[in-house]
Amino acid sequence: MNSSRKVCSILFLLAFVSPSWAAEPLPISKAVQKALNYSPSIKASKDGERAASEKIGEARSMKGMKVSVSVSDASLNSPMLAFGARLNQGRIDKTDFDPARLNDPNSINNLQVGAQVIFPIYLGGMDYHAVQAAKRGLEATGNDSKRMEEDIIFRAIETYLGVILAREDVQVAQKALDGSRESVRNAQAAMDAQRAVESDLLQAKVQDSQNEETLLRMKNQLALELDRLASIMGEPSAKEYDLNMPFLSQECSACSEEPGKLLTQALARRPDFLKVSSQIQATDHFEKMTRGTTRPHLVLGATAENSRDGFSGDNHGNGMVFARMDWNIADGGEAGHKAQGSRFQQDQLKRMRDALADQIHLEIREAITNINNSLERIRVSRQAVDQSQESLRILRDRYNVGMAIMSDLLGAQNSLLSHQMNHMKALYDYSLSKARLKMALGELDLEHCEILRTPEISSDDGLYGKKLGQP
Repeated sequence: MNSSRKVCSILFLLAFVSPSWAAEPLPISKAVQKALNYSPSIKASKDGERAASEKIGEARSMKGMKVSVSVSDASLNSPMLAFGARLNQGRIDKTDFDPARLNDPNSINNLQVGAQVIFPIYLGGMDYHAVQAAKRGLEATGNDSKRMEEDIIFRAIETYLGVILAREDVQVAQKALDGSRESVRNAQAAMDAQRAVESDLLQAKVQDSQNEETLLRMKNQLALELDRLASIMGEPSAKEYDLNMPFLSQECSACSEEPGKLLTQALARRPDFLKVSSQIQATDHFEKMTRGTTRPHLVLGATAENSRDGFSGDNHGNGMVFARMDWNIADGGEAGHKAQGSRFQQDQLKRMRDALADQIHLEIREAITNINNSLERIRVSRQAVDQSQESLRILRDRYNVGMAIMSDLLGAQNSLLSHQMNHMKALYDYSLSKARLKMALGELDLEHCEILRTPEISSDDGLYGKKLGQP
């Protein structure tokens, strides 16, 4: 008896607790953050930044102190080398000057341990320009990472809104199916009362089948959009999340800003534009670094060496301090051609930057046009929905009293379905166009994008009903 009560108590608790398990709230800002945290592309770009930062240290090392150690062991019987080895080992005596021994020496062992230190003093400016080129390269890589983040944010927004649109379309299609089935029942009742012919019932059934097929397509589209959202967030599934309705709750307003002014703002922020500018500066430093190869290079150095006859034999140490200047006066034109190639590359990048500025200007104009066009479509489609709902109500009442034909009623149902979906698509396009404008301005982030700060509302409150259809 006690065990039965425990089971009942557990089932009673689960009845209230399980709904909270079934749907975890997922605001669009959280979905975007999940996508940013997961994205392998962003992680790869961060690795690229770390690699680029090492290039700065590599360039700075050109001016750093160089220390090398060498160890060599050789058995010599060459007259000159053998005499020199004995001299370095401090083992020369009078017998070593015997002509017979000089001409035909015995093999000797020469173990040498040495060290050298080099201090570059002047490298023709190569070291400075190498560091500056590496810094500009790091800036370019960093801007590349920022652009990658914007791409991921936009894809996450687009996919998230795609789920909301598909889910609302499921609801609209479900209500259309409910309406067509009501029409089938009304047509059947009218036939039974001899107020309608069989063709009315057939038309209603055909319309019902079409609406059922539409609902199946909408549910399939919703499943695909959920899979896309799960993929971009790195989740196995997105069905357990409760998505908000940001593009239904936000206030829609026209964009009246001047594209030319926005272009100036965009060129100061767009990561891809700044990346090309950094590449131009880096190429300029590469050109100057290349020309530095034909300027004098000055280094100071010191060497120390110990020569001995094997590990336990006699030994002697010596050292040297030196200053050396190397001047590559003629290199066959190699440096000049490399420098000229860098200059042409600068010209190429500058033209690419100009083309990118034109593209950014076009993106801004297109985004503004789409925002304002979508806003007008929202207004028109909302009116059409209201008018279609009223028209359908009137025709349904008239049909029920025998004052309207079935084709008019079905036409009104189709019109309402079309206008409702058009209205949802207009809201979707408006929200996406706002995100496109932010991306065109280089401001697509959590700080500047309004849609990522839109107040959250439950997905239970759809636009055309109290409950959004489930897949």
